[in-house]
Amino acid sequence: MTNEMFRAIRLYKDLTQRDFAKIIGISKATVGRIESGSLRVTPRVKAKIASKIELTDDFFAFYKKMRKIS
Repeated sequence: MTNEMFRAIRLYKDLTQRDFAKIIGISKATVGRIESGSLRVTPRVKAKIASKIELTDDFFAFYKKMRKIS
């Protein structure tokens, strides 16, 4: 998972950094550092996302469109 995809998940779910952090059980600062690229998405964080957030085909279509715009 890239930092870009991490951010896209949060945006797709329409969450603030604080709310996203609370849902997946990490700090808001960690969310900010991942999104800025100063910290990579660890296997632990990926697991937390996988257990708390369902990534549907709609999300992947959104992500593909978002990448085209970027």
